[in-house]
Amino acid sequence: MSDSAVDYARMNIQELKNALQLHMKYVKRQRGGDRLNLSHKNVESLRFDKIDLSDAELVGLHAANASFKGALLTRANLFGADLTGVDFSNADLTRADLRGARFARANLEGADLTDSDLREGQIMRQSDEGELSYIDNGNSDSRFDDANLRHSNLEKVRMGRAMGSGTDLFQANLKGARLSGCDFTGADLSGAVLDGADLSDANLARANLKGAEMIGVVLDGACLEGVDLTAARFRKSEIMAAKSIEGAIMPRTAEDLGISVDELMADHKAWMMSGGAKGEQAVFKGVDLTGFAHPGIALSAAEFSDAILTHANFEHSFFSMANFSGAMLAQVNFSHVDLRGAKFQCAKMTKASLVSADLSAMPIAGGGGRTWPTNLRGANLVDADLTHADLSQCDFTGATLQGANLTSVDVSGANFEGADLTDATVEGVDFSSCVLTDVMGIDASLAQKPKKTGAPAAKTAAG
Repeated sequence: MSDSAVDYARMNIQELKNALQLHMKYVKRQRGGDRLNLSHKNVESLRFDKIDLSDAELVGLHAANASFKGALLTRANLFGADLTGVDFSNADLTRADLRGARFARANLEGADLTDSDLREGQIMRQSDEGELSYIDNGNSDSRFDDANLRHSNLEKVRMGRAMGSGTDLFQANLKGARLSGCDFTGADLSGAVLDGADLSDANLARANLKGAEMIGVVLDGACLEGVDLTAARFRKSEIMAAKSIEGAIMPRTAEDLGISVDELMADHKAWMMSGGAKGEQAVFKGVDLTGFAHPGIALSAAEFSDAILTHANFEHSFFSMANFSGAMLAQVNFSHVDLRGAKFQCAKMTKASLVSADLSAMPIAGGGGRTWPTNLRGANLVDADLTHADLSQCDFTGATLQGANLTSVDVSGANFEGADLTDATVEGVDFSSCVLTDVMGIDASLAQKPKKTGAPAAKTAAG
């Protein structure tokens, strides 16, 4: 909607503060509380960070460029609201009514929109003569053009035909979402979870679905022209239900290598033993090796970028300095594996087992004590088991470790800047030497070194 279509009453700051205080009482079920109603109000550029706005009436709210970072908006009614450029990062919008709302250029990174309603909706007004007309006769769909929904939770959302052109949905959770007819042209859905989602008649032309999980997805009548499905996990029969897959980039098969896997591994061994003089490096780039079982294998410095290794078993193997960037490693078994200096940037490692794995920094030969840290920047390690793993000096910048088990791990010197450790098991882990800037899920004060108390205690005991 536009300012020319309706007059927005600019909120008086003191009146707004009073209304928010009454709403706090309402939320806590205290006497004298009153539900917040900012319908058709103008709160442009104001800040509501970390405020509890549960159940608030915000119909037609004009909130362009406002900030709701970490705010609680559970069941809030934002029907037809103008949320252009709003910062909803890490906000809770569970079960919110977002029909017809505009989210163009909005930041919803890490926001929770579980079971919210994002279908079409348009506000009507009644003239003095009783005639009904739409406010702003534009599109009634919820619009997400160029919005940032990275790492957001959109499980079971209803989008109707909501616009998503150019939307950033990197590693977003869209499991079971109803997205029939949505326009995701050119959208970034890399690493997204789309299991069980309804994408019938949706337009996914030129969308990036690298590393996406798409088991049980409905694609009847959908357009997948030019879509990138590298390292994606899907059933071919479900993909073939799409109206068009012309120009789609599909994962390669082992047959596409032109050489048997056993021969390739033998050549790699010769390449490693001779320092590159003989044999050839093993390159599995973009190859589907689902269920590949080869415990004890030695493939240090091998190339696995964008490969699919779901359910693969590499227990007690050697992959130091190997490249797994962008690979699909869901439920892979890396227990007791040498992964020093390996690269896992943006890899999908949900429910992976890295029990007692060595991900410490790799010493550089002739480097005068210098090391090569293991790279897990932007990796998805949701529910991964890292019990007893050596994670010293690992780079977890921007990684997602929600629900991961970090029991008895060594994280000395590790970098967790911008990482999400929500619900991760971290009891007893010493983060005192780690970088915890903008980390989520744990207290950044854990990076402070514990105070020395030994000497005073001895003095007290001596009396």
